[in-house]
Amino acid sequence: MKKIVIPLIIAAILIAGGCNEKSSKETTMDTEVLISQYVDYDPEDYYTDWEDEVFTKIILNDEASTFDGSGGVIINGQNIEIHTSGTYILEGSLSDGQIKINTEDTGNVRLILNGVEITSSTNAAINIEQSDKTIISLVKGKDNIITDATSYIYENEANKEVGAAVFSKDDLVINGTGMLTVNGQYKDGIVSRDDLIITGGTINVTAIDDGVVGRDVFAMSNATVNITADGDGVKSSNDEDADRGNIVLESGNLTVIAQGDGIQAENEIVVVDGEYSVKTGDGSPEVVSSSEPGMEMGVGDGTGKKPEMSAGMGMDFSSMTDEEIEAFVKNMERMNFPNDITSELEGMTTDEIREYLTTSLGSMMPPGGGGMDREIPEGGDLPPNRQLPEVGAEQQAPIEGEPNSVPVEKNTEEDDNANTSIVETTSQKGIKAGTKLNIVGGSITVDAVEDALHSNGDLTIRGGEETLSTGDDGIHADSNVSIAGGDITILKSLEGIEGTNIEVSDGSIHLKAADDGVNVNGGSNKNEMFGGIIQTETATETEEKEEVDSTIEDGQLTISGGYLYVDADGDGLDSNTNITMTGGTAIVYGPTEMMNGTLDYDGTFIIEGGTLIASGSTGMALGVSDGSTQNTIMMTFDETVEANTPVTLTNADGEQIITVAPEKKYQMILISSPDIELNANTTLSRGGTLTGEVVDGVYTNATTTDPTSSVTYSPTTVMTYLNSNGVTEEGSSTMGGGMRGNMQSGGGFGRGQEQKQQEKTEDDTNK
Repeated sequence: MKKIVIPLIIAAILIAGGCNEKSSKETTMDTEVLISQYVDYDPEDYYTDWEDEVFTKIILNDEASTFDGSGGVIINGQNIEIHTSGTYILEGSLSDGQIKINTEDTGNVRLILNGVEITSSTNAAINIEQSDKTIISLVKGKDNIITDATSYIYENEANKEVGAAVFSKDDLVINGTGMLTVNGQYKDGIVSRDDLIITGGTINVTAIDDGVVGRDVFAMSNATVNITADGDGVKSSNDEDADRGNIVLESGNLTVIAQGDGIQAENEIVVVDGEYSVKTGDGSPEVVSSSEPGMEMGVGDGTGKKPEMSAGMGMDFSSMTDEEIEAFVKNMERMNFPNDITSELEGMTTDEIREYLTTSLGSMMPPGGGGMDREIPEGGDLPPNRQLPEVGAEQQAPIEGEPNSVPVEKNTEEDDNANTSIVETTSQKGIKAGTKLNIVGGSITVDAVEDALHSNGDLTIRGGEETLSTGDDGIHADSNVSIAGGDITILKSLEGIEGTNIEVSDGSIHLKAADDGVNVNGGSNKNEMFGGIIQTETATETEEKEEVDSTIEDGQLTISGGYLYVDADGDGLDSNTNITMTGGTAIVYGPTEMMNGTLDYDGTFIIEGGTLIASGSTGMALGVSDGSTQNTIMMTFDETVEANTPVTLTNADGEQIITVAPEKKYQMILISSPDIELNANTTLSRGGTLTGEVVDGVYTNATTTDPTSSVTYSPTTVMTYLNSNGVTEEGSSTMGGGMRGNMQSGGGFGRGQEQKQQEKTEDDTNK
């Protein structure tokens, strides 16, 4: 959110101190090609009957284990060593023993677990030191239990990397239809230092640290895996090779309960099909709330963070503690805000500072709560060009020892040997990819403390069903988010969808956000609260303009198809740069507070197709930009309208264009539809009784009777502003205009503090 408005900046200072089955042959081929980029399955990776094979049978027994066959087996008490490739049948139990594989020839080792229980008190229960590939096959109807020691005794330094109940230095495959229970009491449950592939069986893993790790790749199909881990649930940890460190979830059922990340790959994650349930930590908070302060719509006291803001925008610091006052002043100094004020505070007592802040900062507020395009009263100084000072990197950096210091995230094996003096915190994201997260299908349910779906690079959703609950972002990518299919439900989040570029071309999205609904955060490397035009102490005006120009195109929100439903307490659709809509449907029930906007953009919002319905508060309301080709209206009501109060837009023949009963209270509603015609009488009515089919507050085949009010107008421009008296000039019907500052170069309220609304001539209108 980027608003150049004094109360929001002050409040920010306080905060700183304190699918499914493949439907066609084409899809199947595409999926197979996709999977083959990460993993190549061999015939032996799938379970086959073993009775007719040549095998060696090993009977495990605490007193005296025995074997029968030609395999290279050495029995040393309860420790069983396998030294040649081949097939081995294991039965029985060891109460304090180990199966070690260290082959001296080439070839695969296949372990048939036919009902075993193996516990070690000194090391891993199954330790694979050398084998081209080890295949663990689970026999139908048989239960197998593997448990390692709570502390390890190592034979030599080279073995210190062993740290899992089932550990392999080479490729490891698990298949079959039986059951395997793994208890990782020392650290991890199942680890392969190369590829880990699971193609069958029911596998239950509990681990003190990570549940299942395939360092180069973890691939799963046709299996049921249940993991409870105090670290990460599923992990691919190779961060040294750009082609490795991947996770491929092809099919099956995976349930993860983890104190760290649920599913985490250093490189890419691909979800093709299957069912996946992920919970991190204690899950998402019961109620997600934003720290973004704001003012409730209409008359009354503000409900933002301290210091409280009244409807008249006055500031009251009397309720702040001495510590909060001190933190506030420190952050004012760090943000260079404004210099004359911070110098005045020198030598004052805390009570004197409290009184000064209340009086001086309160006097800087525009009378009546208007935006910054109103005149600043005398004595309320801003820089001469009315632009706010920059928060430089050195100013933004947390002061050492202060509670807002950012801890270093820790969740990779390589971090284990990191400098212990660094403050560490556990990442608790649902599904996290280092470079790319690609969801083709499947059913995904995430309940996460942090981001539900996260990529440090790109994130793509092309199908499946995603149900997400989180205390942070529902869908987050540091680079691009592309949604081209799927049925996505974000039940709760701080921000619903966030990325540098966001494109919605297909699919169905329903999201609830305590802050911004859809947030494009590209296009600026400055602190959000200062918007698009920021001045440094040394930058010239030319350098400042070049910086803005160089970043404004870096991020975009594009809606070309699909269905997008947004319920946001912060900004509804928020772009640091531009928004373009050419198709699809977007329904945005935005904020009820004045300090946020249903639509928020720093560049332009060009609409050329689709259906857009957006309602919310008026304080930061924006329309669409002048370059749009599809007709749009924005209606501002004289007072706040209760939720579920219908608005009906009809054409000259009385035919319904749009009928909607917004699901949250509102004072502004914006409607854009290809059915709105220029130079034709159009009527917008409010209230009354509705009949018809309703989905997400939007009615089809609706009939409205006895509306309480109506406005009839004839639009002459693509963006028409209305109030109870009819067509009005943009920005004149709400307090929101100037709050956007002079960064708003296209359409909507707030063209700049110094600009005055020009009178429109007939030529201008036609143009």
